[in-house]
Amino acid sequence: MSESMRGTIGKFALLSMTFAAVFNVRNIVNNNIELGLSSAPVFLLATVVYFVPFVFIIAEFVSANKNSESGMYDWLKKPLGTKSAYLGSFLYWFVNLFWFVSLLPNVIAYASYAMLGYEYTFSPLVTSVISIILFAAATHISTKGASWLGKIAEIVAYGVFALFAIYVLGAILALSADHSPAEPITLQAMTPTVNWATLGIMCWIFQAAGGAETAAAYLNDVKGGQ
Repeated sequence: MSESMRGTIGKFALLSMTFAAVFNVRNIVNNNIELGLSSAPVFLLATVVYFVPFVFIIAEFVSANKNSESGMYDWLKKPLGTKSAYLGSFLYWFVNLFWFVSLLPNVIAYASYAMLGYEYTFSPLVTSVISIILFAAATHISTKGASWLGKIAEIVAYGVFALFAIYVLGAILALSADHSPAEPITLQAMTPTVNWATLGIMCWIFQAAGGAETAAAYLNDVKGGQ
């Protein structure tokens, strides 16, 4: 992509892209449903032992490949060669493929519950067509450079921040109005139970801490950055 088309993004836009990619509401809500309040210390554990080291590793990859797009292929090409880089980037795409397939049905389900009060479903054919159109539009936007992505990321991030604020303020108002929480807020309730079910759900929580690599490709496009 030419320098004239790339554009630049602000630091808040980059932070917004990372926040929206990593700490999305769906991960928090779904895992809280499965584990209850004990999901909070598990999220903290995932942040400390996985997300923070992962960010440092990504920063090292970006620093070592600052003249490239800093994507998965470029990161693997330098130390392992082109064949291993292609295999690694293909496997990375293949893993995310299943998440992309579930993305639109989940959005439709959440939106229908929020607006209609029940789940509205499209046929598999309609869902596939809409998904193809959305991904084609997203691909087109990605070719417009970092400035377009930055503007969209900021809008999405403001929405995510507003949603978090509604959740937090709603919880505080509910507790201050003497509403009893569905699960008592105690140290015992926040202590995870170690069993196979918890370990299986922890995999999703640790996976939720990923996503920072998606924003790494735009570090060179930050205004005032090097």
